[in-house]
Amino acid sequence: MNLSQKRKIWKVKSMDKALIDLLFMSQKRKDLLLLLKSGGETIEEIVDTLNVNPTGMLPQIKKLKDEHLVLQEDREYRLTPLAEILVEKMEPLLDTLQVIEENKSYWQERDLTALPRAFLERLNELKFCFLVRPDPDNIFEPPAVFLENIGKSRKIFSLSSIFHPVLSETFLTNQDEDTEITLIITEKIYERLKTDFEDELRLYLAREKKKLFLYTDEIKIAMLVKTEHFIAIDFLTSKGSFDQETIIGFEPAALKWAEDLILHYREHAREIKGKPGQENLQMKK
Repeated sequence: MNLSQKRKIWKVKSMDKALIDLLFMSQKRKDLLLLLKSGGETIEEIVDTLNVNPTGMLPQIKKLKDEHLVLQEDREYRLTPLAEILVEKMEPLLDTLQVIEENKSYWQERDLTALPRAFLERLNELKFCFLVRPDPDNIFEPPAVFLENIGKSRKIFSLSSIFHPVLSETFLTNQDEDTEITLIITEKIYERLKTDFEDELRLYLAREKKKLFLYTDEIKIAMLVKTEHFIAIDFLTSKGSFDQETIIGFEPAALKWAEDLILHYREHAREIKGKPGQENLQMKK
């Protein structure tokens, strides 16, 4: 590589860094760009919505105007076409950073290696989810927020790689004929259900709206539950343990993320029908 090529690369990197700094190094600029994504705003509307001082905001607007990211039409400020593209790409990244930063130690300690890449890239959809740690006085009980919402849910999807009491005590014993339940479990859990909960399993499989799927590969998610009301996710730790720390969410984007992930696993699982012990005859892809 000759000197001219090196200078060109250095110049491009410097320009990239300058643009990144412009977009990310000021909270006021980030907030303004995201605000203008919805359309033009006057300076009065900007300072009112963002709750900032016009004296502090005007220099930031000038920087964005100088870089052709914001333009002024009469009294309104708008994004340029270039800025529209950048903000479109920037927003998911900011949301992903927010998801991680709000529970940084939690995400750093999780084993996400088996999570399909497409769902890692959609981690921003878990924005506004919150972390619930186990109650020391009720260490073996699901969180109260889980019990409250599962009790009023009528369409339940669940994916599990561990035997959790909620499987036998809540899902298998649900006798409401109108409640739809789809369980996706591993072979190890299925064997446990056949051995210790044979009667409950038989009754569950006999009900029309209760479905059971067997996933034969490894699942590194302890448990994932999604209903029409909420999601609850228990990822295994990086050491492969289950520490009962649960991510809870209610936003439509989070519900869609969880449902898509469960359906992804269901596509690669086999449905179990009929009586336990006859699954080799009645499993279907």
